[in-house]
Amino acid sequence: MKDIKESVAESLDGSNVDLYPYLPYLLQDLYEIGTDPRMVSKMIAKNIPDPKNLMVLDLGCGKGAVSIQLAKELNCSILGIDAIPDFVEQANRCAKEQGVHQNCTFQVDDIRIAYNNFQDFDLVVLGAIGPVLGNLNETLIKVSQCLKPSGYVILDDGYIPDNSEFIHDKCITRNQFYNQIKDSDFNVVEEEIIGIDYMQEQNSTIFDAIQRRANELIAQYPEKTHLFIEYLKEQETENSALENELVCGIWLLKRDY
Repeated sequence: MKDIKESVAESLDGSNVDLYPYLPYLLQDLYEIGTDPRMVSKMIAKNIPDPKNLMVLDLGCGKGAVSIQLAKELNCSILGIDAIPDFVEQANRCAKEQGVHQNCTFQVDDIRIAYNNFQDFDLVVLGAIGPVLGNLNETLIKVSQCLKPSGYVILDDGYIPDNSEFIHDKCITRNQFYNQIKDSDFNVVEEEIIGIDYMQEQNSTIFDAIQRRANELIAQYPEKTHLFIEYLKEQETENSALENELVCGIWLLKRDY
């Protein structure tokens, strides 16, 4: 198993573990990291019977944007787990500021191990965490043990179109994507494919924020300039893939037994 710092850096599109201490600074202006909370809330309200008061496990919760939205909109009870203490601290602070702290518990832990400790949740959120728990099939099998028999998963992910020659180390083809969902004994309840215009707008906003903070870090730590420039290049590469090569979306899955 990779070191947790390396795993976290990779999940946030960084290849260098030395970046880990600077991630909170680089991402300080971004509350919503990856997954659109409004899309998730709308999808759950539409498809899950009696969505009020769901017990939700948010693995890789970041700063708690999705969890807090579900607590506010649907009165869900949330347990959010993330490996970055600064993110968890902000999640708890935001929950208190938005008046849902009684519904939300956020804690620092390694989700690659912590998932073993949870069961009987109605819903697990996998918000753009990538292959931290393994490939899609392995991830869904692992989180299924956290769920009630009729439980659900929110999956923020993407795939490579079947007719594409593009290769991505974290993505599989469309056919493989849906086969791995099926082989994990889950059914697709609904999917929301992200439009290119929305993706470009989000990516631009996120990149501008990261670039601004990276430039500040370069000024503070000129000897580490290569580290921050490398991360910006990785962000540009990933954004290009998201906008031009991959099909990205949010899926609501339900256990098939």
